[in-house]
Amino acid sequence: MLIIPIQNKPDWRRPPLVCFALIAINLAVFLFYQSGDEARWQQAEAFYFDNDLQALEEPRLFEFIDDQRPELRTQSFGAGEEFIYEQLLWNREFHQWLISHPDVKGDSEWLRLRHEFAGLRDSLSSFAYGLIPSDPSVAGYIGHMFLHGGWDHLLGNMVFLLLFGLSVELALGAAWFIGLYLLGGLAAGSLHILVEAGSQMPVIGASGAVSAVMGMFVAVYGIRRLRFFYTLGFAFGEFSAPALVVLPLWLGKEVFGYFFGSDNVAYWAHFGGLVMGFAATMILIRLRPARELHVEEDLPPTPEQLALARIESLQNHGKLVEAREAAASAVAQQPDSLPLVRKQIELTALAPDSEAHHRAWLALFAMARDTQQAFAPIASGVREYMGAGVTERALTAKSCLLLAQRAGSEKDWPLVEEMLVRLHRKQQRHPLMQRLASQLVGHYRRLGDEERARRAQQILGALKPEVV
Repeated sequence: MLIIPIQNKPDWRRPPLVCFALIAINLAVFLFYQSGDEARWQQAEAFYFDNDLQALEEPRLFEFIDDQRPELRTQSFGAGEEFIYEQLLWNREFHQWLISHPDVKGDSEWLRLRHEFAGLRDSLSSFAYGLIPSDPSVAGYIGHMFLHGGWDHLLGNMVFLLLFGLSVELALGAAWFIGLYLLGGLAAGSLHILVEAGSQMPVIGASGAVSAVMGMFVAVYGIRRLRFFYTLGFAFGEFSAPALVVLPLWLGKEVFGYFFGSDNVAYWAHFGGLVMGFAATMILIRLRPARELHVEEDLPPTPEQLALARIESLQNHGKLVEAREAAASAVAQQPDSLPLVRKQIELTALAPDSEAHHRAWLALFAMARDTQQAFAPIASGVREYMGAGVTERALTAKSCLLLAQRAGSEKDWPLVEEMLVRLHRKQQRHPLMQRLASQLVGHYRRLGDEERARRAQQILGALKPEVV
């Protein structure tokens, strides 16, 4: 079973650098450190067989199975050389039993060779920095989160980290994100140690920490409705639900996997990461509310979205007249909608000297009155309009004064100058113009641009009242 969100989008104005850094570190560890494991293993294997340790230890393996692991007896008879090879070289429990039962001719030499082989084998990344339940270490607790068993293991974890981490880091901030990521990985490893107590098989992988990020995602988005993609056997599809709904599904999947899934997956580590990520983030949100999230909930479309959809449908079917009329009607009802205004400008651009086209531009310029509306797209539109080579009927005296005022508050001095020049040509006089011209002179003088300061001074002089 697979359940992943398919709706939430990250805010690329604040890129999730920690998430990208974690992915880069995991890739670097796999490429530049774990890539040496093949050579390390070949060296250990060659040492084992060159010193004929197999002949000495294979009979002892069956003693070990009879003494310690009778459940492997049937498997040892049916699996053949592959099973024997795996147990002789990989089984750390067998190694511990061997050195505590040294019943081999030439014990001292054999022990030296066995310890030397164990050192070579334990130089493999999974043994050196994997988390071993019977012998946990600080290096294992941290290191296991950055090691992987192969490309499929690595890429699978990194894809999930990317899917969930981008939004979580944006919501919580980089410092809290990395702190909870590591905390989740530690909790995942601790639960695995508790469940697999005594096991000498190392566990590796970022899955526990990534599961913590998934738990963090659920805590952050809570009851907000999101769209999810799911697979269940050969069935797949989408569904919409509050984020909290998927947490018990994810937890249930791990419990089911533990009892009925592969033996090579640390399901309880995933479970521990999910629970810790969720619980820690819920506590954090209560103590320190998350930043405002850019979440696209699965809500009914807004009037703006409906209007845009209708206009674009008419446009796509070649009904341009009807599309223009629909756009004009929508703008009249929602004059503060930048997408609708831009759509009206686009649809009337085929007749750039038409009254409808200039009214569309006038609607854009009027949006400068709303200080909550971003000014950059309005200023860009003004410059586009002035550079179009048409009669600037939309730049009325009222529009120019409004744009000059907003441009001044936004410190867009070139646009202030443009509007003041046009107002001066229209022989307009207003107290606001004098104040803006004075600020413009000061701005250009601070820049050391005396030529533009002189031109601004001329505008200022023309606006001063005459003395009689």
